[in-house]
Amino acid sequence: MPTLTWRFFFSALFQPLPLQDIVDELRDFDARFVLIIHKHAAVLGWWCILHFLAGTPVLLWASGFWQYFMLMGLSWAGINFAIVWKLYEHTYMRRFVRGDILKRFEVQRHVEKMMLFNVGLDAAYCFAGLYLLTLARVPDMARPELWSGFGWAVLVQGVFLLVQDNVFHWMHWRNFRQCRPFLERMMQTESLLDRHGL
Repeated sequence: MPTLTWRFFFSALFQPLPLQDIVDELRDFDARFVLIIHKHAAVLGWWCILHFLAGTPVLLWASGFWQYFMLMGLSWAGINFAIVWKLYEHTYMRRFVRGDILKRFEVQRHVEKMMLFNVGLDAAYCFAGLYLLTLARVPDMARPELWSGFGWAVLVQGVFLLVQDNVFHWMHWRNFRQCRPFLERMMQTESLLDRHGL
């Protein structure tokens, strides 16, 4: 079974994504879903890689605000990289690639709902970051640089994820809409067969 490689993070990011084209609804739906999942994994993967590249030296040599900012950033990078792996290995390789037509539609709808759930979580991260920044401004609060560093890191992470998840949710929603004529025809065919007892 193919797994994520370094080449994937370069190639998937720059592949064109033709959301407008309809040639064969089902084949195009599959191709677009694969491109969207690959782009999502690549964007989130690069976000993690940049955190590791920038965060490791800063964490080793900085102190105060920047040390806490990068410590939280590296923690998020580890969590997000696990999500990239899960998204690719579980959602794409195990469920989508190995599924039949209906299973692939089910996976797409599941991913779309998961994106909406993530949008809610991302908004919560933004509010949590703002709360930590508020703590940093409380008079006589111990270690304000810790609360400020963690607060900015969580806020930056929340804003990035909020934008990213909204964009990829829109792409999945658009992909499904492009395939609706096929689904409607399939439902009408099944309804006619049921009525005639076939």
